[in-house]
Amino acid sequence: MSAVIWVSPSIIMRPDPMPGHAPRSRFGQGKKGGGRDRATAVTPQTARAFSGKPWRSCPTGAARMNSPRLTGDALRAIRHRGSHLQIIACAGSGKTEVVAQRIADFFTEGVEPAAVVAFTFTDRAAQSLKRRVEQRVAERLGEAFLGKMNGCFIGTIHSYCFHLLQTYVARYDNFDVLDEHELTAFLMRVHRTIQLKAIDGQLFSSLKAFTRNLQVVENEAIETSQLQEPFGDILERFHEELESHKFLTFGQVITKAVEALDDPRVFTAVHDPLRHLVVDEYQDINPAQEALIARLATSPVHVCVVGDDDQAIYQWRGSDVGNIVGFAGRYPNVASFAITVNRRSRPAIIKTANRFAKSIEGRLEKEMRTHRDAGDIEVNCWRLSTEEEEAKRIAGTIAALAVKGFRYRDIAVLVRSSASYERLLAAFAAHKIPVQPGGRAGLFREADAQLFGRTFAYLAGYGWRPTTYAVEEPGTLDDLVRAYGDRFALKGARRKRVYARLERWRLEAQDATGPADLVGDYYALLGDCGVSSWDLRDGCAIARLGTIARCSGILVDFERTHRRPRLDPDVPGQVIGGQDRGEWYFRWLAIYIQNWALGEWEGFDGEEAFTMDAVDLTTIHKAKGLEWPVVFVPGLTARRFPPQATGKPMTWLVPEQLFNKARYEGSLNDERRLFYVAMTRARDWLSLSTHDRPNTQKVPPSPFIRDVAEKMSGYCEAISLPSVANAGNDESDILSVTVSELAEFKICGLAYRLRRLIGFQPPLAPELGYGKAVHHILRNVAEYTRQHKEAPDSRWIEDLFDEEFYLPAASKPAHRQMRDGARRLVDRYVTSHGEDLKRTWAVERPFELHLDNVVVAGRADVILGEEGGSHGALVVVDYKTATDNGQHVDRQLQIYVDAGRREGLDIRAAYVHDLHAGARIAIDVAPDQIKAAEAEVLSVAARLRARDCPPSPGVVCRTCDVRAMCRHAS
Repeated sequence: MSAVIWVSPSIIMRPDPMPGHAPRSRFGQGKKGGGRDRATAVTPQTARAFSGKPWRSCPTGAARMNSPRLTGDALRAIRHRGSHLQIIACAGSGKTEVVAQRIADFFTEGVEPAAVVAFTFTDRAAQSLKRRVEQRVAERLGEAFLGKMNGCFIGTIHSYCFHLLQTYVARYDNFDVLDEHELTAFLMRVHRTIQLKAIDGQLFSSLKAFTRNLQVVENEAIETSQLQEPFGDILERFHEELESHKFLTFGQVITKAVEALDDPRVFTAVHDPLRHLVVDEYQDINPAQEALIARLATSPVHVCVVGDDDQAIYQWRGSDVGNIVGFAGRYPNVASFAITVNRRSRPAIIKTANRFAKSIEGRLEKEMRTHRDAGDIEVNCWRLSTEEEEAKRIAGTIAALAVKGFRYRDIAVLVRSSASYERLLAAFAAHKIPVQPGGRAGLFREADAQLFGRTFAYLAGYGWRPTTYAVEEPGTLDDLVRAYGDRFALKGARRKRVYARLERWRLEAQDATGPADLVGDYYALLGDCGVSSWDLRDGCAIARLGTIARCSGILVDFERTHRRPRLDPDVPGQVIGGQDRGEWYFRWLAIYIQNWALGEWEGFDGEEAFTMDAVDLTTIHKAKGLEWPVVFVPGLTARRFPPQATGKPMTWLVPEQLFNKARYEGSLNDERRLFYVAMTRARDWLSLSTHDRPNTQKVPPSPFIRDVAEKMSGYCEAISLPSVANAGNDESDILSVTVSELAEFKICGLAYRLRRLIGFQPPLAPELGYGKAVHHILRNVAEYTRQHKEAPDSRWIEDLFDEEFYLPAASKPAHRQMRDGARRLVDRYVTSHGEDLKRTWAVERPFELHLDNVVVAGRADVILGEEGGSHGALVVVDYKTATDNGQHVDRQLQIYVDAGRREGLDIRAAYVHDLHAGARIAIDVAPDQIKAAEAEVLSVAARLRARDCPPSPGVVCRTCDVRAMCRHAS
């Protein structure tokens, strides 16, 4: 018997970001939210695919603007049907509008939403495209049609693949995806088992070499059998460890999805409904992703790829510009259109970028054309003596622009790397220029993070190095308490409490008789330090809380990978517990903080805001796809742009004949593309600048700015400011939330803020994931019943529990106890409601409710058909276990019913099924209750927009995991 269930095509995938990666991704760091809710959290551009920002906002302009009239190749691209399509879209040419109108036109022609899949490169781009599509659909088909778009996927490839696996290959439903920090922590845990140090004898150098080569294997879809020892054997053992711990790497999400499509049942379920595949930013696709696209784009599906080879800036991460350059040669019957009118930038900016683009080798021949009228002087190219002077001039110019009438958010400063941040931030601070939140500095540059590191070094009996190459500082309890006293202004009894807690914690760290509670104990220490008294209206207090919250994320990453049990290969249904206590547990944590987190964790990037007026200071890579009226590109020296390491050979464990190593090592051509992208972010005014000395040693200018300056008759002496007439317009944001986030906010707005916006992580409890594990079992039971027209017998269910029941934080005894309890719940359900199982219409069914400028997403556990004996009549059922908190399930189910009815489903009723009590509770879904639910959603959305997160002290405070940071806790 196999407990693997293949889910039927009626279960529709959604573009939800991948769990546990909201916040941080290889493509852009973010912060982890309060939970690892399956409907929440991606990308990397996701690891971390997979952004938990509690909401995702995207500029959409007027809520219901009229479609701009397009002509020429843009219009022909929208209207083309009957073959594959390649759209070469130059910078600023309005490709999002072209794609949105094309998708909207599909629906007006009668194409089902489930027949359209659109891939974007980032979560932010996905939200932008989705909102634009919704605008165009509403114009063509009316607002009511938005409720029927639930089957249309618009999102990242990683998000699509993860949901493909979880939807159509049920065994992956209880797998989690490792981000880069968790991957490192996991490799530390299993390094002996996989013999990682066989690479070069040292743990962390071997670890870094392994992960660098692992990315190549996954990006290029290289078979393990093609690799040489020792790397090949290490990788095989690593894959075994991932499987036994139910983890996937970020790259595996793609390769496993492609493997799943090799199964005819999965391929049929995924491919049969599909007719149109759209791939945005196609120039940034890697070989593994291209393999997925090629599988999906088989007849009768037509693929439309959109991109610009001049903007291929991610080859160092595996993307292959050859995909877009050679697309017409790989796919049959390709129609190609070039959208070359740049509607974004002023003519002088376009002229400068066009001239520079000619230096990019191997590009498709094209030239941007102008659309807008010329303004004043649009490009300034200048040079000063020192980096500090350059930063001060930029800050002074921004201040002058603000006086002239520009909003700060109309301005961006784009840098090649984080090396340029320090002096710019200092200059902005001196001029009191607000800066948009963003992880621009290492976490451990903050004093609170340094104190955090010292604390866990002390608990492990180690010294602490404040920087990577610093001399280790021995730590004593007196030294540590003195540091806490200075940092938190501790006196008298409070100082004594901190001393006693640290002394006791050190003793407990050596004790292996009970599990450690890293996050809970850390929060208790913060409570002793008086953090709860901090004023959350104070920006400095929020910044400090954010730093401390980031530190809690380090603890959770370590705990999540080290406490996680692995499947017992000798005893079906049992696990071998992970590590959760004792001296070496704390030592490995200290080693992880000192040797990885110290150098790799980025700092708190602030709370997301909808209307913050502040300058964007970010890297060019992160600015891809964005635009501003005013753009500064500073630090254009020969050492920073291109970086000195560009093109330098690296040591590879993957045979060089299996991949093009030059893509990963970088080239001058790649840097030229990046510079081209930087210039084309500007709408009205562009500043390019360099300096002669970052410190004392003189460095020449970048060859890129030299090239521009020569064509402009040299560097200018004074900067000419632009007219304010063309500053950006106000934009409307659409708030996207999940039903679980709404419930959490209703319980306590302040706790929601501390978890979701500031980033405090919950402690890992042994019962973590119990409800999800039970739901996973019931999903399999329901699918079996639907396929076989009868409920499974006891032996099948026992085998299912052996293979699929899994708790990610439980010890062996706790796992056994909760498994037995879950088995009793499932047996009772099958016995009492076996007939309902035969009526299963869908499981894990996603819904989206579209209201005024807010979208609520969630998943119903099960939908039953034939309600009341009526064909097509449905009922929504949500399971509740003893460990569920039952947060406002009435509103949750009313939202599902509302969304389903807007889709056109005939949903007659909704129930909460209490698995523990065996009771089924009816939820009122009459029209007045549905309207009340909608009003409540709009009310919460308004509060979230206004950052109005009020506390709700009371009984809930007893179990609140962030009460140590809350002055209102009772």
